[in-house]
Amino acid sequence: MMEMETSQQWTLSQKWSIVDHTVQVKPQMVDVGTQTERFEHHRSTPLASPEQSDDDCSFSDIINHSGDMSWSPGEEMLSEPYEEEPEELESLSDPNAVDKFIVCQRQLLSLFTVCPACCGETQGHIMHPEGTFIKVKQACRTCGYERYWQNQEKVHRNMPACNLLLSGAIHFSGCMATQTIRMLKLFGLQCISPGTFFRHQRYYTIPTIVQAWRNEQRGIIRELKETGGGLILSGDCRSDSPGHCAKYGSYSLIEDRINKVLDVQLVQSSEVPSSSWCELEGLKRSMQFLMDQDMQVSALITDRNWQVAKWVREEMCSEGTRHFFDVWHIGKSIQKALDAAAKERDCEDLKLWRPAIINHLYWTAASTPTGDPDEMEAKWQSMINHVQDIHEHSTPAFTSCAHPPLEGEARDKEWLEPGSPAATKLESVAARKALVKDIRQLSPQHQTFSLEAYHSLILHFAPKHTGFSFLGMYSRLLLAALHFNSNGNRDVARTSEGEARYAVRYPRFRKCGWGETIKEKPSYG
Repeated sequence: MMEMETSQQWTLSQKWSIVDHTVQVKPQMVDVGTQTERFEHHRSTPLASPEQSDDDCSFSDIINHSGDMSWSPGEEMLSEPYEEEPEELESLSDPNAVDKFIVCQRQLLSLFTVCPACCGETQGHIMHPEGTFIKVKQACRTCGYERYWQNQEKVHRNMPACNLLLSGAIHFSGCMATQTIRMLKLFGLQCISPGTFFRHQRYYTIPTIVQAWRNEQRGIIRELKETGGGLILSGDCRSDSPGHCAKYGSYSLIEDRINKVLDVQLVQSSEVPSSSWCELEGLKRSMQFLMDQDMQVSALITDRNWQVAKWVREEMCSEGTRHFFDVWHIGKSIQKALDAAAKERDCEDLKLWRPAIINHLYWTAASTPTGDPDEMEAKWQSMINHVQDIHEHSTPAFTSCAHPPLEGEARDKEWLEPGSPAATKLESVAARKALVKDIRQLSPQHQTFSLEAYHSLILHFAPKHTGFSFLGMYSRLLLAALHFNSNGNRDVARTSEGEARYAVRYPRFRKCGWGETIKEKPSYG
């Protein structure tokens, strides 16, 4: 099913002109009708391949339809002219607020068996079904009475309201259109076709999402300007598929003081030398956006991507921006190195010391709120002496261990013998020049854990191994950002007595249960 969007060859400036055009909330559109046909039966299997696709270009009827041609960057988004004026229709205040019910055809037509005029026997016939829309004609042969009944209102250009609402519900909830519609058809429910959904997505739901994100982004920028001070940002890139052959790379920035997504940039791998360059390109675009908004970045927390580190050092540090590394990313690499070292001969004791060494890494950053590089380096190097029962150090920035004397029950591990294979191996791991250089840039106060949570949320709206068009992927990233900003700062759930609620979790990185507070339920409106 995976097919390529004809607009994939846009240039860098063309593709991102989407954010420079005015999006119409109620755009004009061509007369595209509604499709209700079943899925094609000539395919070898009704199920998608492992590389599934939810791309609007997966359907030939959309590609060949003049009303769904590829978007041209030179024109306003979704501004399609039409000749005739839409006919006047009965106004519908809020069709989404009306309850909907599933009714079987036999039960529905049983309501049209009696003539309202002469009480004679009549029969209802369903005429012109359009997606979820049906019209029933009731005619009496005895008295000639005739009437028409329809199950829903029609809105813009005679479009059935529930057809558009169903497309919006699928898109806004993060469901896959092809899977959802297949499920509804297997249930036997009269619904829209995938082609109709993708046209609704192009002309209605994507512009609505983009406009909502612009409003959200403007509100965040206004809030930050009123707060004052430089921005404290966490940034990282997410690929749309594992490995080094990703099609898209999305770069996101979260403002750590308010815990909200500030900017999202989507980069296609064809725009850069390889997919590994998407992270740097996304960061450049985000920084240019903030510069255009007259926003000053005081601190940037990222992982240890060498391209990003070099660019920030050359382009941003001279402007007063401090670049920090996330502690979790460095700790993960140290854990892998210690696990590998513990498997060597006479180095088994390193496995017992590994949790304490990682805790010391976090303490090194947390106990240095000023972020002084010399102090953090000295604290980290003191760990090598500490595990050998040496607690006085020659470094001026940190002359002795901060803990009280460790005796009796305070001791739960054997000290490493100075000069032993385990101590020598630990020193070779912890004193590596590249690692020590990164230790000097540990982030003392802010980390990227909120950004990792946001990336996990994206999996709901844009799962990996599923192909999307550029606009389809971009809109789903914005949906995830809107959802995160609305629910990222939820309060702790409480009992009827007002006490905080807790639950025992079993995270993957821990070998035992872990108590966590329960947050209030998220909103999806």
